[in-house]
Amino acid sequence: MFWQTGYIFIIFAAASISAAVAVYAWQRREQKGALAFAGMMLAVAEWLITSGCVSLSRTPEQARWWVDPRFFGLTAMLAFYIVFIIQYSGHSKWLSKPLLVVFFSIPVITQIVIETNSWHHWFIVDVGFSPDGSLMGIDSVTYGPFFWFHTVYSYLLVLFGIFLILQMAVRSFHIYRQQVLLMVFGIIPPLFTSVADAFLLIPGLKHPLAPIGFAIMGLCFGAALFRHQMLEIVPVARDMVIESMSDAMIVLDIHDKVVDINPAAQSFLAMDALQIIGKPIREVFPQWRDLPNLPDNQAAAESEIQVGDPETERFFDVRISTLKIRHKAQGGRVVVLRDITPRKQAETKLKQLQEKFYEQSIHDPLTGLYNRRFLNEALEREISRAKRSGHPVSIAILDIDFFKEVNDTYGHEAGDVALIHLAGILSKLTRAGDFVFRYGGEEFLIMLPATSHASAHQFAERCRQHIEGAVLAYADQHIHLTVSIGVATFGPQETGPERVLKAADAALYQAKTSGRNCVMIDRENK
Repeated sequence: MFWQTGYIFIIFAAASISAAVAVYAWQRREQKGALAFAGMMLAVAEWLITSGCVSLSRTPEQARWWVDPRFFGLTAMLAFYIVFIIQYSGHSKWLSKPLLVVFFSIPVITQIVIETNSWHHWFIVDVGFSPDGSLMGIDSVTYGPFFWFHTVYSYLLVLFGIFLILQMAVRSFHIYRQQVLLMVFGIIPPLFTSVADAFLLIPGLKHPLAPIGFAIMGLCFGAALFRHQMLEIVPVARDMVIESMSDAMIVLDIHDKVVDINPAAQSFLAMDALQIIGKPIREVFPQWRDLPNLPDNQAAAESEIQVGDPETERFFDVRISTLKIRHKAQGGRVVVLRDITPRKQAETKLKQLQEKFYEQSIHDPLTGLYNRRFLNEALEREISRAKRSGHPVSIAILDIDFFKEVNDTYGHEAGDVALIHLAGILSKLTRAGDFVFRYGGEEFLIMLPATSHASAHQFAERCRQHIEGAVLAYADQHIHLTVSIGVATFGPQETGPERVLKAADAALYQAKTSGRNCVMIDRENK
């Protein structure tokens, strides 16, 4: 009959598709779940081929011979099926060695029972075959107790697998839902057809429908594999992501009690989950009191905290987000703590380097005094402060007398030593709030905040006397230095430093032309 030919064609076509899918999956066995999927589809192919051989048998005895290996493909398929679903749904940690032994020992035990069935009839008590057209048909079948045990076990595995992938589909992205729907559509037909075959629910039907159900399964799984890249794009369970997060995550209810926590948070709080869950966050996380409150209408808040003593301190970026639960305004909070200690340490080092470079940039490398680059900045700041306070700011410009002769007589190295010698004297004579600058080659400038013109004149004279009385020992020589000094003072009417600098420079020039080793003051301040 035509339908019988079509029936056999469907069986062997489905077997070919299943075998091809198994080979494809085997070639991608490095992907999660691919090896178990390949085993499952290969077992399906074996079951279909042996089922087809039962139908093509010429005698009842020949059909009974093919029945025994047929069940091995079915039982092996179930073992690979549940392992694949567990891996695919992101629960690989469940697959301990003892559990894998249980899953894969069931097919072996079942086959042993089937092969010894003639002794005890635990699996099949009796099965009747008779020719039906060109095929061998099943007239009746009586099952033993082990068959029913295995049937219940098999359907529970199938239903549990469907539950796992449906649960995953609810939490997955669109592409994963398409994969899952195809798998569910593929599992349901063989499930129902095998039930119909096992219980002979369709009277007069002498040929099993399960092969057709498995043919549909092969097509659905093939579509999931090739069209939706089932083995190339495998979803990762959100629980796995959260568990493997390096950031600490704490979930709070609406009363700010801890309801969930990941391993990173347990490590951060130095407590295990049993000590944390159910406790108010303030009890297990003392720094919580220092964090900003999160109003109900605010989506997120961010802050930084410091943990530990100065030797072991660590810095954390804390992000607090509200949880929305359907129509409720707020369903709790999620607290995520990210360790930013390396970044903070890098920022501190960068700041220290910037400060170091800045200090180097404003100091004279020979004398260690402030350089001319820093002069304008310091003058602007002190003039602004003087305008606010009403206190005068005085400056004194010093020049070493006959410095060229020191260089020509003793050498340039002696000249450098003389500059360092003079810088040391000026640093000792000035106050903590005064500024000493190397103004030029052998010129120095002293800025004296909150110092009147008369006091600045007295200070300059004191400096001149100290320098004149000091002796510089160099290479068994004793060098005596003198300086000429010009003094000027910023008045309240000053808008900038230009006039006063020119006035001090003019006073210095007058000191030099008046015989050197003296102090002259700005004429406008006399």
